[in-house]
Amino acid sequence: MMLFNRPIRAASRFHFTNKAFGLSFIALLFLFSLFSFNGRVEAHAALEQTTPEANVRMDVSPPSVEIVFNERLDSGGSKLVVLNESSRDVAKGKIEMIKEGKGIRIALPKLGEGHYTVSYSVISADGHPVSGAYVFTVGTPAALTDASQLDPHQQVGHSSHGMGGLDRQVFLLYTARILYYAGLLAVAGIAMWGLLRKTSPTVREVYARSLALSGKFALLATMAYVFFSLQDLGQGEPLAEWGRILTETTIGKLYLAQLLLAVVAPLLSGIGIWVRLGWVAIAVFVEAWSGHAAAFDPIAYTIGLDVLHLLAAALWSGGLILLLAIWYKERPEAGRFALVFSKWALVSFLLLWVTGILSTLDFMPSLTYLKYTTWGKWLVAKAILSLLVGVTAFLIRRRLKKGDLPHGKLLQVDVGLLSAIVISVGVLTYQTPLPANEQLNFHQMGKEMHVTLRVSPNTPGDNQFNLKIWLPEQIGKGVPKSVQLRMLPLDKEGMGFIDVPLEAYTDKEMDAFPDFKKSTYQAKGPFLPFAGQWKAQIRVTDADDTERVVETTYRVY
Repeated sequence: MMLFNRPIRAASRFHFTNKAFGLSFIALLFLFSLFSFNGRVEAHAALEQTTPEANVRMDVSPPSVEIVFNERLDSGGSKLVVLNESSRDVAKGKIEMIKEGKGIRIALPKLGEGHYTVSYSVISADGHPVSGAYVFTVGTPAALTDASQLDPHQQVGHSSHGMGGLDRQVFLLYTARILYYAGLLAVAGIAMWGLLRKTSPTVREVYARSLALSGKFALLATMAYVFFSLQDLGQGEPLAEWGRILTETTIGKLYLAQLLLAVVAPLLSGIGIWVRLGWVAIAVFVEAWSGHAAAFDPIAYTIGLDVLHLLAAALWSGGLILLLAIWYKERPEAGRFALVFSKWALVSFLLLWVTGILSTLDFMPSLTYLKYTTWGKWLVAKAILSLLVGVTAFLIRRRLKKGDLPHGKLLQVDVGLLSAIVISVGVLTYQTPLPANEQLNFHQMGKEMHVTLRVSPNTPGDNQFNLKIWLPEQIGKGVPKSVQLRMLPLDKEGMGFIDVPLEAYTDKEMDAFPDFKKSTYQAKGPFLPFAGQWKAQIRVTDADDTERVVETTYRVY
């Protein structure tokens, strides 16, 4: 009997053990699922606070940027950049952890007026990446320069009537501009060569004659240039409008200054050298102020670069004209002058390239913009011509080192290249370096949703955003549960979306679609803070929690 009962007790113990194991296993599964569920809820670090706040306008520069989350961050994976309106990072300090490891901070230099974009990328303690971006504003920044601000018609209060086709009026305007520019460079350049001391009677004679002739040419060319410019800006208005332009607008006053300087130009050969140099300084400054440089910031920098560029171009142009004139007058004297000219031509050539590159970089966000405009194509042509000038100058210099006179054909090639450069510059100065921005009008039809997005004026900085959504009336009566508009700069790798804070408004436009209900939203602010290629993403969730995403990409210049 005892022998029989042992297996029964053993089986009972075995059954109890299995039952206990099963209960323990279920309890472990419950605890695992509980903790797993909690982990999923808190897997992503949530943004709790930003300093400065998103979309805020501040009177003074903040000392730093702080981003705080609801949980600890991985200390090694945080990125924080602050971009200015030129999309350059202005925060060069070291990122530091704050709030017991839940936030990051980076110090800022003193910021000037402008829109600033904060882009952050962090990794939460559990390894999940979180990124985003927002904009804050310091002061009341002026709108960034765009193509419309470089149009002289806008300055006088008239709309541009187009410069695309080469009709008779446009041809005469460009021709007059080219001749004016040639006259300015010739007079200014020859006048500067008057500083050359210990010259022979032949050189002094050629110098005086060349200066007088170039002065007369500059007078006639300037008169033609101002006439055709006023004719273009006046748009067929009576002469009274010409008077208003000359006396009440900046461009008109600059035309008057150019005319007054041109009247003095033929008299320069009989005036002292320092008065001539004063004329050169004023004439070059007026020309720089009337060009594109005056529309960009910082204006002292851009105008200064343009003045140096013009002086270098004038020195080379005037010296080349004198060299050719002396060469025809007396060959040995031309050889001696060429030795001096070649040294200063090299200095001028280098200065032209340096100032030209710096000005181009200031005019446009990147060199890729050269392919978007006629200005860019002419600038590339000018650069190629300048390289050919360098090659020609090298060949002339090599002959001089051998004790030979400059070859006549080389001089003719050099003058021909000078003429081509003057023509290209004459065209350049009446083209705009920036492509024209146009209002974004995006519309997409669909079976389940229609979308219209308008962004105006669609330039870097403050813009008006209008968004329209049409949903089928049978889905929650066509009213969206949520609508998001987000902007992503595609040129900035790793940067997050900038959320545009939409507000509902009443739209009065008659643009209904059968069986669809329209919802309208708007926002205004600097949510396109800098130039570049952007993606606009529209996310709409309907009453059934179905999310629909529409995207479009476009470029802001």
